[in-house]
Amino acid sequence: MPLPEFLALPLFRLIYPRVRRAEGSPTSPIRRRVISLDPKISYEFNRLFNTWLPVRAERPIEYDLPYPKIDFLNYLCDWRGLVVHGSNLPDLKTLEPIRSSHDVTEFGNRPQIFASPDAVWALWFAILDREKCRRTRNGCVAIGSGARREKYYHFELESALKDQFPFTAGTLYFARAEDIPSRHRIRALAFFGGEYEEWGSETPVKPVAQIRVEPADFPYLDQVQYCL
Repeated sequence: MPLPEFLALPLFRLIYPRVRRAEGSPTSPIRRRVISLDPKISYEFNRLFNTWLPVRAERPIEYDLPYPKIDFLNYLCDWRGLVVHGSNLPDLKTLEPIRSSHDVTEFGNRPQIFASPDAVWALWFAILDREKCRRTRNGCVAIGSGARREKYYHFELESALKDQFPFTAGTLYFARAEDIPSRHRIRALAFFGGEYEEWGSETPVKPVAQIRVEPADFPYLDQVQYCL
C-alpha cells in the first residue's frame, strides 16, 4: 500500500537523489513541478490544438504562440492527458511497434511503440541524434497527484559526445492514452505512489497530432550529463 502523499513527497525528494548517485549519476535528478497555467494561456493552447485536431497528424502543428513551445507540449500531456512519442523521423502516419535498440529492462526490450505521458522525456528522444548517440541513460519519474505532482528526470550521454552536439531536429507524435495500454511498473516507486513514465503498445497506433521540435525547445539542454 502506498504512503500518503504528505509523507511520500518529502521522503522521495530525500531518497531518490541518493538512488541516482548510487546508480552512477554525477548530479541529482532534475525536478519539475507540474503547475497550473494562467487560464488565458490554457485557452490559447486549447484553441491551437483543437484547430489542428481535424488535420489528424496529416500535417505538423504550426506553433505560433508567444509562449515557450515546451509550455504548450507540457500542457497537452500534464493537463489534457495525451501521451507522446519522440522520433528523428518526420511525417509518420502510423507508429509501428519496431524495436531496433537494446534496453537494460525487460519492458524496454519489448517490440512495441514507446511513448510517455511526459512531454519533456519524449522531447529528449525526438532531438537525440541517433547517428551520433549509441548509448544513453535517461528516465522520468512522476510522483504526487493534481497540483502536487512532481517529475524527476535524468539525461546522460557518453563523455566522448560532449564536444559534438549530439542533437538534431525531430518530431513529437501525440496519441490518446487509451491507445498506449502497457505500463512499465516498478514496485519500489509504487510504494511512494510514483510511476515510471514509460508506456507502450504492441500494436500500431495512429497519432492524433504531430509537431516539429528543435534542440532549443528542450529546457534542460545545459543540464545533460556527459558521464557514460
